[in-house]
Amino acid sequence: MDLFPQSDTEVRKKLVIIGSGSQGRMIRNVIENYGLGYYFWGFLDEQYESLFLEDGVERGPISLAQSLYQDENTSFIIAIGDPENKFEMAQSLGFPEERYATIIHPYAYVDPSTDVGYGVYVSANATVMHQGTIGNHTFILAGATLEYETRVADCVLIAANTTISGNVAIQNQVFVGAGSVITQGRNIGSHTIIGASATVLKDVPEHSIAIGTPAVVKVKSNEKSAVNKLVKSTTKTHVVHGE
Repeated sequence: MDLFPQSDTEVRKKLVIIGSGSQGRMIRNVIENYGLGYYFWGFLDEQYESLFLEDGVERGPISLAQSLYQDENTSFIIAIGDPENKFEMAQSLGFPEERYATIIHPYAYVDPSTDVGYGVYVSANATVMHQGTIGNHTFILAGATLEYETRVADCVLIAANTTISGNVAIQNQVFVGAGSVITQGRNIGSHTIIGASATVLKDVPEHSIAIGTPAVVKVKSNEKSAVNKLVKSTTKTHVVHGE
């Protein structure tokens, strides 16, 4: 997609943020300070039962998304931290890709050769180097570095100050914790969590949790929102480190 429609200041689209938590508030702050081709309409969140105005901000239930969609000048972005919950929300809404906003913070660097999907957010001081891919609904937070030819799939969250060292493949619905390091050439399987400050030296299989330095891999809990429950005492472990 074209990375820079956000630079067009003549036509500003309405932006509806789905999710009113910290990521939603972060995107609101960027739009209100820089515009980037959008104006902030308000939040939709499952915690709200009806539409109401609070401190000048519209807030309403997710069910309003379908009526807001009828306005062709409205774009959406899903600001939900848990990758699996984000995927489920995108599936539930069923909107075409082009109705999702991609927001690149003006203090981020995304190389023009990088293929960037829809519904993406790249935060301040993040760096995405050449010949990479960022999938739909993926968020790259402040200070993260994605070196050359890194391929990130859909509904991935790369937290702040992460270093991904080049030619890395990150599959769908992965959470990469703050301050973690993934070394060159690694493959990170889908539905995986990389814990904060982990150092990943080998491939990580799907449905896993990798924590520590060097990373130890644990079988991921089947419980929902395992991002918030990284380690369970009953999980099976084996060490994954360089040979």
